[in-house]
Amino acid sequence: MARLGRRTASGWVIAHIRGVPVVFAPSWFVMAVVLGLVFSPVLTPLVPGAGGLAALAVAAAVPLMLLLGVLAHELAHGMAGHAVGSPPREYVLTLWGGHTQFATDMRTPGAAALVSIVGPLANAVLAVAAWLAMDAAQSVLAAVLWQIAAVSNAVVAGFNLLPGYPLDGGRVLEALVWRVTGDRLTGLAVAGWGGRVVAVLVAVGGLARPFVQGTRPSLFTVLWVALLAGYLWTSAGQAVRIARARRSAAGIDLRLLAEPAVALPAGAPVAAADAAAGRRVVLTDEAGRVCGLVDPAVLAQVPPAARAETPLSAVATVLPPTSVVTQHTGAAGVAAAAQAGRTSPVVVLADHTGVVVGVLPLQRLDEALRRSARR
Repeated sequence: MARLGRRTASGWVIAHIRGVPVVFAPSWFVMAVVLGLVFSPVLTPLVPGAGGLAALAVAAAVPLMLLLGVLAHELAHGMAGHAVGSPPREYVLTLWGGHTQFATDMRTPGAAALVSIVGPLANAVLAVAAWLAMDAAQSVLAAVLWQIAAVSNAVVAGFNLLPGYPLDGGRVLEALVWRVTGDRLTGLAVAGWGGRVVAVLVAVGGLARPFVQGTRPSLFTVLWVALLAGYLWTSAGQAVRIARARRSAAGIDLRLLAEPAVALPAGAPVAAADAAAGRRVVLTDEAGRVCGLVDPAVLAQVPPAARAETPLSAVATVLPPTSVVTQHTGAAGVAAAAQAGRTSPVVVLADHTGVVVGVLPLQRLDEALRRSARR
């Protein structure tokens, strides 16, 4: 479990909920400052005599209420994930709201739709509750704060229901298309294109609204709309590309692309490689873990008189244990190979018992993916 205050790739761990870290991204402060500056002049006049702490409370209320609403939104996703067998791994609060990372992918369209829809529903419930509490408020300041909570949660719920990736509505659309067609990749591609449509509508609507009201959009409005629309467009395009890449990878078998290989102990003499019969030689350490790959060109330069005494490790390049892949087919195999390729120049293929069966240069995988994409 990541300890409190630890800096991760996503941000700082600020809490744990049922053992799941809540991560606070530094980008959230940008949103907090922007929202405070934009809404403070509008909301402060609603509180008669507001000044000092009251004005500060009103200015800070919008980002704080939004933060709490987003946290409730992500917790709802996490609880639903627990219920369908895909527990959350991390809750992240970011500039654009937040997201929940799950330990495993959703197994069925129904599970994916359920986990996606509960987030906006949680915000809708909070919006109604805050609106009812506003009527029972004992002061104008309290009423304004409850109103902020109601509006912020309603906005989060409504915006996330738009049918485009990466919004929850887009994930629900993905699940519906997946259910109808039986093909999740088709659902992901449709949701990605839906996200592109949403991005365009956000850009057009955000910039056109001032003109409809008889004014011109401010520089701040242009920048903020451009950032939001750009984020949505980029995320949606990534979904389309992922769907295309996974479809291209569906028919790939890594074993057919790999060079035959045999594993030998790193301390074995160079002479032991003579029986490899043209196969690549992978080295293993004392624990049986992959640790190196013999370079054939260097191996051939070892003189006959020294082949019985020179260890294979002297003619090998180092490979990390993460270079080993046991999933060999389809998108899962390609994804595993790509992950291994981040830390290793080649991918070592092994069967489910750990026996090495081949060595795959990443260039061969790239060429196979390009051929598959062209087809």
